[in-house]
Amino acid sequence: MKSFTQLTTNFTTLSRDSAAANLAIGVTLINVYIKKILVMKDWTFNRGSYADASVAEQQAYPLPYNCGRLIEIKVTPASKINYFPKEISSREIWTKLNRVEVLGDQAQKFFVEPDEVELYPVPATAGSTIKFYFQKIIKNLATANDYAAGTVTVEARSKAVLGIGTTFTSAMVGRFITFDDDPYFYEIASFTDATHVTLKRETRLAITSGDYDIVEVIPLPDGYEDIPLWGALANYFQMNEDPTQAREYERMYKEGIVELERRDAKTTGNVMTKETMGIDEGGLIDINRWPQDIS
Repeated sequence: MKSFTQLTTNFTTLSRDSAAANLAIGVTLINVYIKKILVMKDWTFNRGSYADASVAEQQAYPLPYNCGRLIEIKVTPASKINYFPKEISSREIWTKLNRVEVLGDQAQKFFVEPDEVELYPVPATAGSTIKFYFQKIIKNLATANDYAAGTVTVEARSKAVLGIGTTFTSAMVGRFITFDDDPYFYEIASFTDATHVTLKRETRLAITSGDYDIVEVIPLPDGYEDIPLWGALANYFQMNEDPTQAREYERMYKEGIVELERRDAKTTGNVMTKETMGIDEGGLIDINRWPQDIS
């Protein structure tokens, strides 16, 4: 993985202009091309999931902080049967459906509000797992978000990060931390206070009073992070009337996109389809096939 700061540094180096004004141009152009790439298609690497738990007689549940577009919801009550409710897109229809409160743990429908999702019927009991599947939100990245004050301590195979002389903030959730003694990137899953954050996955090694960096990373797979840089440089040299450089970086950008599409196609090549699941065009399931609700 590469940090956004690394890409902007590369931009100033390759554009041969380290002035602050030129760096600002690079920040803008790289962000433009990151967004341009992410909206091209439903990339597998830009998907996310989040699990919540039902509360008895509570209908609305907050969407994950990084949810850009909700794809699907799975609700699993104590019966261990998975329910995949269908979306109601009309507020009028949703209002009519909910004129009388109906309780039940067999989720059938859902309605998306700006920051939350409502389920129908309203969960009758607590503890059902509500799994959200979504496309991640596309946000502007900034080098100003890098943070490295103080030191941190993490036990081996742990998600808990203890800061010494740190001022962690809730805005760091979703960013990545990397340690001098462990060069891998670990996503920050939650914030507790100025000296405590929790990682999404366990670290490999123990870190004792070690130096670290909290950064924004390029939201592309390993080995493909430079693609938005090539696009930004192609645009930059076109604006600066250097057609030779512009054409070369444009070629690199287009070839990078082709390789990224190939990579994503390999990721999704061996997937289940309606045909292999035994689901016909009318949505009926062949009972002689295996159950699709087993997780």
